[in-house]
Amino acid sequence: MEVMTHPRCELEDDHRGLHAAAVRFLDMEPPKTVWAQWADGRDPESVVVLRDCARGNGAPPGADDRCTLYVDHPGTCSFDLLDPEHEHLMAINGAYRRMFERGRVPDPEDSPPN
Repeated sequence: MEVMTHPRCELEDDHRGLHAAAVRFLDMEPPKTVWAQWADGRDPESVVVLRDCARGNGAPPGADDRCTLYVDHPGTCSFDLLDPEHEHLMAINGAYRRMFERGRVPDPEDSPPN
């Protein structure tokens, strides 16, 4: 099972409220994700399961993108945010990249034991 161990806030800079980082995508309908949350200057102190934001960028099929944040998140949707550190980690770190790959074939290690 892949779990993010060094979360960083995925919301836009200067947002209000708690910081949040996705730590585990859940394979369910409607789509949900486990999020770590924390206040400024603190370590993550809570974990919540939230429905995924359903907003899309309105581009034609094949060029479209869906927001990777949670429903009613503060600020801008993820498809309008630019995060150079995230893009760099996606390119060099397979475990990090797999955290954000939706629609992939499930890894047998992701499944709970019978």
